[in-house]
Amino acid sequence: MDVAVDMLQAGAAYRGISAVDAYRTQQVMTESPERLVLMVYDCVIAACNLKDKTKASRGLAELIDALDFSQGEIAVGLFRLYRYAMDKVREDDFDGATSVIRPLREIWGETLRKKSGTPQVAG
Repeated sequence: MDVAVDMLQAGAAYRGISAVDAYRTQQVMTESPERLVLMVYDCVIAACNLKDKTKASRGLAELIDALDFSQGEIAVGLFRLYRYAMDKVREDDFDGATSVIRPLREIWGETLRKKSGTPQVAG
């Protein structure tokens, strides 16, 4: 088992990525769109906790890009909330952005948990 991990790390290092990055890439490639949204919420919250304006903005942009405006008012409401959070990040008000995103993440995670019957991932 250690040999396999060493080989993965060596191959990843050769390609210029770490084993963790390789694992994360594989995880992203195999997740459902619903779980990917949950992962982006987690990334935005983590970036806000680290006060990383670039990563928080990128995550919020991904959430905006993922909206399906054919769904009507729900998508428009989420767009407004994401834009508000983006404005807060630009103002360096990371707590304000988190206060918008965290409840959305919790609701999304709870909905997925109920839908799939699996435990919620810590966020």
